[in-house]
Amino acid sequence: MTTYRLFHMPGACSRVAMNALCELQIPFDDAAVNIFQGEQRAPPYLSKNPKGKVPALQVGDNILTELAAILIYLDGQNPGQLLPPTEDPVVRAQHWADLIWCSNTLHAIARSIFMPARIAPGAEAAVRETANAQLAPIVADIERRIGDGWWHGEVWSITDVYVSWCLGMAAMGGFELGAHPSIVAHAERVRSRPSFEDALDRERKAIERQGIQLPPGVRL
Repeated sequence: MTTYRLFHMPGACSRVAMNALCELQIPFDDAAVNIFQGEQRAPPYLSKNPKGKVPALQVGDNILTELAAILIYLDGQNPGQLLPPTEDPVVRAQHWADLIWCSNTLHAIARSIFMPARIAPGAEAAVRETANAQLAPIVADIERRIGDGWWHGEVWSITDVYVSWCLGMAAMGGFELGAHPSIVAHAERVRSRPSFEDALDRERKAIERQGIQLPPGVRL
């Protein structure tokens, strides 16, 4: 039987992988890596994931890194449960492309808004202003696509969780989502699912278990 262990940080994008595992009801262990204390760069973690990032998913004796790759792996092992079922390889690739876009584009812009000092120390205001300008038309497109449903229409997918996490991080960095009620309502729908609540509960337990202090502005 394959065993799983997720290395994560409460509040970070690893929550999306946590949500996926909870949605699939796969038994797994979780180990928090306190990135705000530099644990991702310490030898014990680097020996498992030399990239020094979360999430990382241990699958048996192997380590998978990069959130999009982890989600694509889990989708491949459990077809039709994290992304809409399809027998069309082109459609499947399009679904995976959305996850990669979240990772390469949406996530990067949101991170620039929330943590501009990591992009250009000393030029935080300029970085945030540029990222806000980049995100505005993307949010409008997302709002049109989602409406009062999900990324894939009437069907929830793990893409909804990733999109919502990215936009939530941008909001914590000051991006104004109040003018986008469909986005706000979408986030509430994402958070109301039992699998999300299970993931959030695991994060809270990890915080308590390891005495993690989230920095100001970071909300679960």
